[in-house]
Amino acid sequence: MNILLVNDDGYRAAGIISLAKSLSKDHKVTVVAPLKCSSGMSHAMTFNKSITLQKIECEHYDCYATSGTPADCVKVGLSLMAENPPDLVISGINNQANLGTDVAYSGTASAAMEASLEGLKAIAVSSEIEKDDDFEYISHYFIKNLPFYLKLASKKYCISVNINPPSIGNKGHKIVSLGVRKFCDIYLIRKGDNGLYSYTLIGHPINIENKEDTDVYWYNQGYATITPLFSDASAKARISYLNKKIVDKKREKK
Repeated sequence: MNILLVNDDGYRAAGIISLAKSLSKDHKVTVVAPLKCSSGMSHAMTFNKSITLQKIECEHYDCYATSGTPADCVKVGLSLMAENPPDLVISGINNQANLGTDVAYSGTASAAMEASLEGLKAIAVSSEIEKDDDFEYISHYFIKNLPFYLKLASKKYCISVNINPPSIGNKGHKIVSLGVRKFCDIYLIRKGDNGLYSYTLIGHPINIENKEDTDVYWYNQGYATITPLFSDASAKARISYLNKKIVDKKREKK
């Protein structure tokens, strides 16, 4: 296959290097990744201003670094591969799991969604990495199951795959919806030499009970999770309800 590989952690990240090397044994791989870590960028795009692109010398695959966002990486990659478009776009390996509410902030997941908006099959892959050596296990697990993931993938949506690290292992796969994941937000506040204060957001996940049909629940039970993701965030179940409220309000005025 001809594969476009992107991420949000940057082209030097251990996750994308591990996956690119492993995939390039059997596939043509082109990496387009941010110059620096761009985690939490969600679906941000660069409009009306230039971004840089530079070729990075790599032995096993073609590699490009851009000053753009993860979603920009997909756009730029498709432009570079215009004469031989990718059969698949893979985003990752992210060094933290993208479960539940995390997806709203994830540059990894959003890059895969950008590819699906372009009508391409796309897979986002993430893991709660404990040490860089874990990426070899995650890459092996992902590639071993790639035929299965391809059967689930569609040009109408992307899939988000979360794989447990080797210390936990994976009992199998669960295809589930997104759960709920919240964090205890903490800001580190520092005063700079210029007199301005800087705020750095950190935090830790809060344990929240999730239903058994969610990714958060099954990932914590030692399963790799798969969730199909649409870019359409419409609360469709509420549309008829809200329309009814408008009709009822008009009746009250009469």
